[in-house]
Amino acid sequence: MITLAIDTLFPMKRTALFCLLALLLGAVFSAPAHAQVERPSDAFYIKGGIGISDYLGDATGTCCIEDAFDTDHFNESEFPLAVLGEVGYKTSPSFGIGVGYQYGQYPLADNRADESTPPVETGSPSSVGTVRHLVQVLGRYTFMAEDWTVSPYLDGGANVSFGGGSTGIGYSVGLGFDAAVSSRTSVFLEGRFNAVFDDEATDGIDGSHAGDALNPFPVLGVKVGLSSPTAPRVLSVDGPTTLETGESGTYTASVNAEEADRPLTYQWDFGDGSTGAGMTAAHTFQEPGTYTVQFTASNEAGEDSQTLTVTVEEPQPAQVVTLNASPNPADEGESVSFSANVQGDQPISYEWDFGDGETGSGEGPSHTYDEAGTYTVELTASNEAGEDSRTLTMTVERDLPAICTTIEEFSSAFFERNSSTLTEDAEETLQENLDVLIKCPNLDVRIEGFAAPNERNSQELSEDRAEAAAAFYEDNGVSSDRITSEGRGAPEDATISKKGDAQQYRRVDSIPEQQ
Repeated sequence: MITLAIDTLFPMKRTALFCLLALLLGAVFSAPAHAQVERPSDAFYIKGGIGISDYLGDATGTCCIEDAFDTDHFNESEFPLAVLGEVGYKTSPSFGIGVGYQYGQYPLADNRADESTPPVETGSPSSVGTVRHLVQVLGRYTFMAEDWTVSPYLDGGANVSFGGGSTGIGYSVGLGFDAAVSSRTSVFLEGRFNAVFDDEATDGIDGSHAGDALNPFPVLGVKVGLSSPTAPRVLSVDGPTTLETGESGTYTASVNAEEADRPLTYQWDFGDGSTGAGMTAAHTFQEPGTYTVQFTASNEAGEDSQTLTVTVEEPQPAQVVTLNASPNPADEGESVSFSANVQGDQPISYEWDFGDGETGSGEGPSHTYDEAGTYTVELTASNEAGEDSRTLTMTVERDLPAICTTIEEFSSAFFERNSSTLTEDAEETLQENLDVLIKCPNLDVRIEGFAAPNERNSQELSEDRAEAAAAFYEDNGVSSDRITSEGRGAPEDATISKKGDAQQYRRVDSIPEQQ
């Protein structure tokens, strides 16, 4: 029954067989061609495949490569089967050498296959059969072997054939595609032209050509590397060991990727139910605690893991520890630099209130006060976890003339005998003192009134004179809280020898005092 089915199937054109085989191969080679892959290197391999055989020679009158696709001669009942095997060594992912064996069923290679066609030479040669064997020594180069999943290759070498009219030798040239399935296994599709000499070796016919050809077109098979797979080894796991809730951490790992077999799988377990993939992974922990982050690398040979302990804490709110101003006190119009020691999680925002209606931001702002006074400076620092405030007192002083800090006494004003009324000369003297008091708000004035011994009511008169001077200062812009006055009466030890001597006692003294 099987023989009958084959006899019925294979009178069909060989073109139909090629189309059917192409459909079957579509699924195998549908993976992306341009994907990084690791192929065996420095390792032995075996490969085997099955395909369709083709004969070129005197028995059919075919000679050239284009005749290999001439389907008019493909009408025999025997299955045109080709079976290939090979053992070899890969010196690199791209280059290898091997020894191959090819079994072929060539229905048209028998010199008696077509009784209607007389032999080329006179006589009646006996049948040489349809089965041929080839042993090949091949060198093979694979293009883009380390970059493409499906890579083309070329091979070539020498062959020895058996099973025909005699033993033949020749050369072999092949073209194929290698589709990597894993680091040790691939699927291949290839065709090869095997020229055999001398002319009688394949079909027993010494015709017009120097040789014949026994070709497999095409062959589908599997190639397996014989080296033991190398398991991955995790070399290191790095990343932050202290995080805060809501803060993202990036973790990286390194493995022996150059040694381990591909494909490699990388998996992260962050210890909180979350996972990740790849050599690098980022993760955010939502709850405080201690977590064991584990990285695992695996392939078909095994797996390896390494862990990292991560402590996750609640975020720290901003806290203003110290607040400083320099200089403090400062003069009007002088630039003041502010600084603060603020602790807490970054980022921290800084908002300053300088107490004069002006505000600022940043860690260390500067500010200039236009008027003297005492100001309350407030800093508010905040982050995602909270905020804190702190204040300091800023003193701003007027920019005073040098006399305001160096003057030690004012001029004295003198009165007429028995009088507390300011004379014109006395007012001029007090005006000079007044000018200094206006320029120097840092000064107060203490007024002492005196009387001569020969004046009536000397105590009362001295008080009236002191009050007259105080009234002059106050009436001309000096605040009363900067003025004190008292009458000292007549000096007990005063001695008057002549009229002029008494004038020195009819006076008021204005004494400057620093506030």
